[in-house]
Amino acid sequence: MITINNKVRIELLNAMDAYAILAKQLINKLLSETNEPEIERIQKGEYYLIEGTELQNGAETLSNGWGFYVHGEHCLFDNIFSGQKIEVSLGRDHFIENLDPYFFYQFLNSTDELKHLSKHFENPFSDMLDFFIKLEEENIMLHSYGNEYRKIPPK
Repeated sequence: MITINNKVRIELLNAMDAYAILAKQLINKLLSETNEPEIERIQKGEYYLIEGTELQNGAETLSNGWGFYVHGEHCLFDNIFSGQKIEVSLGRDHFIENLDPYFFYQFLNSTDELKHLSKHFENPFSDMLDFFIKLEEENIMLHSYGNEYRKIPPK
């Protein structure tokens, strides 16, 4: 089990919030810049209906250089300028805030201002999963399904 000091722990919890904010922004960007056939249902929280159809403007990426790849129950967003990656879970409404241990590690490691946090996880998947499980035991995270967890909103 890895040891995370309180300062790093707070930074990681803040990074989870940043992940959730960016995930929502990118999903909204995808919906506003593509021609999704089920847009009304998707806007009501049925994100699993996202197909990643063609861009409205005929460009190769979303605005600000965000590429996207819808596959199964996820959408990988990859910024061609910064190299930042974020893998977003596509389920229902709050699922886009779900964190998979490896995908969260990948987000940290590809985000310039958060990259320093990734060094605390020698084994990206298993160490991050252990950290998520510890946070679940402390009622800070909720196990959603599979390997996905979600931060519990403060009361």
